[in-house]
Amino acid sequence: MDMHFGFKPLLQRNRFLFFILIVCASVYIPGLMAIGGVSSVKAVGRDERAANKKISLDEAIRIAVEKNPQLQSTRDQVEAAVGLLRQSKLYPNPVLELLAEEIPDNEIGLNQSQNLVAVTQPIITGGKRGLGIKVSEKAKEKNEFERDAVLLNVVADTKKSFCQVIGDQEGLAIARETEEIANGIYESEKLRFEAGEVAVTNVLRAEVELSKARNLVSRAEGNLQNSIKELQTVMGIPEEIVHGVTGMLLSRPVELSLPELELKMNNNQPLLKASKKNIEIADTQLMLEKRQVIPDINVSAGYKRLSMENRDTVQLGVEIPAPFFNRNQGNVQKGKALAKKAKSENLSVYHDLLLQLRRNVNSYTVERKRAIEYGDKILPKAEESLKLITRGYREGEFDYIDLLDAQRTWAETRISYVESLKNLNMIIADIERLAVTKIRGQ
Repeated sequence: MDMHFGFKPLLQRNRFLFFILIVCASVYIPGLMAIGGVSSVKAVGRDERAANKKISLDEAIRIAVEKNPQLQSTRDQVEAAVGLLRQSKLYPNPVLELLAEEIPDNEIGLNQSQNLVAVTQPIITGGKRGLGIKVSEKAKEKNEFERDAVLLNVVADTKKSFCQVIGDQEGLAIARETEEIANGIYESEKLRFEAGEVAVTNVLRAEVELSKARNLVSRAEGNLQNSIKELQTVMGIPEEIVHGVTGMLLSRPVELSLPELELKMNNNQPLLKASKKNIEIADTQLMLEKRQVIPDINVSAGYKRLSMENRDTVQLGVEIPAPFFNRNQGNVQKGKALAKKAKSENLSVYHDLLLQLRRNVNSYTVERKRAIEYGDKILPKAEESLKLITRGYREGEFDYIDLLDAQRTWAETRISYVESLKNLNMIIADIERLAVTKIRGQ
């Protein structure tokens, strides 16, 4: 009773304070709950975007150009070549000489000695310094061409891996559609068996086909995951999460002219340019080796103090090596051999690239005709056949075997068409790499 009557006057005296607390709670607590709710929604949104992350071909190429470690290695090599070029332009440092002679053994110091201060400067003759700079310049240009060649390879590999992912995505869609059809047939046959219209063998066959379709889906899912991992590796992001790609395979590319492609390859292929630059490097290096027989000169000038005689003198000197024995004969012979080797390698590179181009163009022509044949004739007929037999099966005109054959034909035709398009697009990527050109659709 005392507590009750003691608390009531306290509540009456401070009811305004309690009212304020209740109002604040009613305002802030829902706000805090709302903030928490918004945060959770945003987190879910980010997770959903990460879970559905799909990239386009342009984005994949951009990431590969930025992240691919092989391409980055060639960039570093170019940077090293730039450093070598910079070093080749630097002139040899002078040599400072400090010499004290005839120092008496009874006195420590330079008062009674002959003291020399001289500077010796090597003088490079015969244009050797200019030739060395030319070698470094051409080496830098060769490294730049090799970097461009690696860039073309990375882009082509990215395109081919991207096409593989698109093809496997389409293959997975076909497998799931096949599973859906097989499941529908199985349910239909089971109902017909329960109604006494078909034998139990139809149900068993349908169940077997459904199991095969499910296995096909599992295999297609595995193929897709492997191709995505391959694409990520080519792009240089093997640890990131990519759940697929967006885009379509080129289905009707233009006809190609082999002479035009060969001309573009000769004019634009960086591997050929790098190989030709190797010839220039070898020829310039050979010229430099021949000039090495011309000796460099060391010019010196100095001041000499003769302490005992109290005289100041000036000394001048020139040193010229006499090339009696070593006239750089071995390096000249080596330079001649390397110059011939560079020319042979250039011819080998050209023949190899030309063979690859002609082989890919021939494959392109065959695969293009095959893809057009599938897209224009074979696939539409298979789809129409499946529709007619499915309708006839429902109306009792065809039996289960006819429906099963039509389903298999339709699935195999679609898979073959996707494989043809995938191969065609991979061949296109190789031709674009070799001829340094862009192949478009009709």
